Amino acid sequence: MTADPGAGMLLQARGIRKNYQLGGSEIEVIRGVDLTVSAGDFLAIMGTSGSGKSTLMHILGGLARPDDGSYLFGDRDMLRLSDDELSWIRAHWIGFVFQTFDLLTELDVRDNVALPFLYHHTPPADAERRIGEAIEKVGLSHRIRHRPVELSGGEMQRVAIARALVVAPKLILADEPTGNLDTRNSSEILDLFTGLNETGSTIVMVTHDPQVASCAKNILIMEDGVLTAA
Repeated sequence: MTADPGAGMLLQARGIRKNYQLGGSEIEVIRGVDLTVSAGDFLAIMGTSGSGKSTLMHILGGLARPDDGSYLFGDRDMLRLSDDELSWIRAHWIGFVFQTFDLLTELDVRDNVALPFLYHHTPPADAERRIGEAIEKVGLSHRIRHRPVELSGGEMQRVAIARALVVAPKLILADEPTGNLDTRNSSEILDLFTGLNETGSTIVMVTHDPQVASCAKNILIMEDGVLTAA
């Protein structure tokens, strides 16, 4: 469909603004955000609830469109793409990890990790190999036929990370990935993200927790819709 983003600058956003209607009022959630992420970065965006950090994450992932500004992902102008083109970008280049895991309860670990291949045209043998490798990378090969109800919170988040990794995305977006985990499981998930970054994954993570943010290479602060250096 398009050129691979490759190395160098992965994404560049300029002057991003986003408003929402609340009752009869218009609320400005993001106010002129500029952001550049290079391949291999591990960036934490830290802010309190309502600061706009999750909205920015959704824009970066092509899940929402800003009201103003520009956004390039590799060589692609994300704001000019159709919904189908954005779906292609998400399926091939972006992996998502959410606080609530978002696993399908009726599916086991293997089948949850395999879900991205419903939207990704990969030969079955290659897909099966990549599913196994992703599950092994997060340390859950011994749980491959267990369903979410049989897993701990930390294990469920590992499944979500494997699902994000399985298509070898250019960018992993993690929205409060430790928000539902205890201290031990949070530490294990952050160690996993650090290891993934050390092997080449580009990660942008939003969090309200300074300790979680501290595992990233770079930290930015989101406050009242404005992004500033830590």
